[in-house]
Amino acid sequence: MATTDKTKPVEDLPADLLPILRASSILPDKRFEEIKARVREGSYPFDPMALAQRLVREKVLTEYQARRLLSNKPQNMKFGNRYVILDRLGSGSMGRVYKAQHLLMGREVALKVIAPEIVSNERVVARFQREMKLAAKLDHPNVVRAYDADREGKSLYIVMEYVAGQSLGQRYRAKGPMAPMDVAEYAAQAAAGLAHAHSQGVVHRDVKPSNLFLSYDKQVKVLDLGLGVLMENDDSSSFATADGIAVGTIDYMSPEQACGKEVDGRSDLYSLGCAMYHLISGRLPFPGDSPVERLGKRINGRPQPIAELVPHVPAGLAEVMGQLLANKPHERFQSANEVAEVLRDLLPVKEPSGVGRRPASRDGMPTSGQPGASASVVVSLPPPEPEIVEVRPEYPAWFRPLADLAERSPWGALTVTLLGLFLAFGLGFLTRMIIR
Repeated sequence: MATTDKTKPVEDLPADLLPILRASSILPDKRFEEIKARVREGSYPFDPMALAQRLVREKVLTEYQARRLLSNKPQNMKFGNRYVILDRLGSGSMGRVYKAQHLLMGREVALKVIAPEIVSNERVVARFQREMKLAAKLDHPNVVRAYDADREGKSLYIVMEYVAGQSLGQRYRAKGPMAPMDVAEYAAQAAAGLAHAHSQGVVHRDVKPSNLFLSYDKQVKVLDLGLGVLMENDDSSSFATADGIAVGTIDYMSPEQACGKEVDGRSDLYSLGCAMYHLISGRLPFPGDSPVERLGKRINGRPQPIAELVPHVPAGLAEVMGQLLANKPHERFQSANEVAEVLRDLLPVKEPSGVGRRPASRDGMPTSGQPGASASVVVSLPPPEPEIVEVRPEYPAWFRPLADLAERSPWGALTVTLLGLFLAFGLGFLTRMIIR
């Protein structure tokens, strides 16, 4: 599905866009006939560029689709009979990723099409299929969900949850090193997602900044869980050793990965530490001029302490990263849950965005206690203002209208007073007449 997204020069544009749109099969027949009729009656422009712009403006086509059609490349704009390609999101050593839409359900997804040279290895494909059965069980806010995985002709593909945002790798390339506590928060979320994967028997094998995705609402999601097994046949990302095949990206893999040994979740934690180190310092933990040199340093040594490169890194965070990057698995944290908990404890108190945080004590340090224990924050408030309660006398029911009239205005009070005097005089006169 290799394509170029550049539109052809005007002189190379197709004379008529409709046949190319028909050949792409990205629109239902009824919708295509409606567009064709509007072009013939003149309500839609005939000019290919103007028609493409009109269809993009009305959201009939995406900009990516329009560029493809104007380049006279209608092929491969659908994947199988279920997905239509909306946009190209990126590419890597394992293949290309597209934004696609399920034709029946209308759901937007991320569609990863695996590189053909990887698919040619049947042993790797068999491992991929087994791994995808495990990945299908994953359901966690910090994991990109896998909806589907299969073969389409000679292509192997996986359909994943589509999330708007960018990977931490993309963010680093755009803006450079990140604030240490921001990285701590992102890593805490990633560790929570890895903990869920490990609990289901899935080891990532390729944790790195480009596989940690940051959504626009600041939620980190781990990408490509279960796809590490595909890298066995990828010479640009893996390294063969005498003991076997090292699966993973060289600059983030654990020492046991570098030796081609069996790995578990602690290997992912080492890779997470490498990613944090790179994102904070702007340097790889084990730099070198060749893959062999970088792997040799990784197997036999430890990286330069992060605090020597970035002096303002909090001591607690530097200690956590040092343990993540321990050479031996038994010297590291023993579970991703433990890492997530420790990193959460380092975070300042604020409204939660993707992970929970504990309140801090007055000295700025996290409160201690068992995991899950709550701590209260006491806030001093000024004493409440005394409540003024108006007390009104109780009147007989027959007198209440007169009392209300007297309270409304001075004239009302005068009227009620005169009426009272009149009644009093009348009652006095009546009493005297009865006595006589």
